[in-house]
Amino acid sequence: MHQNLDDIAELAEDLGNRFLIKGKVNLERIARSENISFIKGNYGNHFLGQLVHYSEQFYIILNNDLLGKSESGRIRFTIAHELGHYFIDAHRSKLSKGISLSFKEELNESESKKTEIAANHFAANLLMPKLHFVKLAQKSDYGLSGIFTLKTKYDTSIESTVKHYININLNPCIMLKWKSDCTFHYAWCSSKFSELLQLKRFPIPIRCDANYIKEQIRIIDEYNYEYIESATPVSRWISIITPRSPQDILGLEQTIKIGDFGGITLLTFQQ
Repeated sequence: MHQNLDDIAELAEDLGNRFLIKGKVNLERIARSENISFIKGNYGNHFLGQLVHYSEQFYIILNNDLLGKSESGRIRFTIAHELGHYFIDAHRSKLSKGISLSFKEELNESESKKTEIAANHFAANLLMPKLHFVKLAQKSDYGLSGIFTLKTKYDTSIESTVKHYININLNPCIMLKWKSDCTFHYAWCSSKFSELLQLKRFPIPIRCDANYIKEQIRIIDEYNYEYIESATPVSRWISIITPRSPQDILGLEQTIKIGDFGGITLLTFQQ
């Protein structure tokens, strides 16, 4: 029987709170408490991490080829994701029976996607327990400045922190993720953002402008900025919003580069 995402979030948050030490979840201690060992090796571009079951024991395998130069937040999210596969009953059960969660021939595409979404959801709520996260977020600055405070506190990646912030639904905001070539990857918005603009069409139609993003990245690189920001009408990004219409509200646009993984544009609006 599949656990729904709310149950998974509650499970992860409870676990995170129990292993929260000075505001940071101790993932290694969680693994030790379940007798899960770590194996680090070089596995090319095949995977970031894997949870495997062998001889009645679970192991988390970490790929140095992809994680070796990554920030600690990305590594921690990978570990938390694999812990999700362990603590989510259906995932652990499959692995115990020798059914891989990684190879597509053993799971259809839809099932594989649901499995990864569940593990990602677990990871975010484990690393950033909701009640603790909300209290700190409400005391932090608006936009990326506050999100950097949260990222530092929980030792998480900028992308996972922004997505969790959006899921918590504190403000009307939307994240646009860009690939390394500055083409559009995906969008992630809060419920308050959809309600503010009265959007009923999903996925939200995004106005893609790779040249605009390239120019933003050029400025960030040239001046060594952490991120770049400006006031921007929402119609620049949402194609179904008519320019200068009542829906075309101004928001805070902030763009940040994420190493070799592209970048993020965060749009945040006043309620």
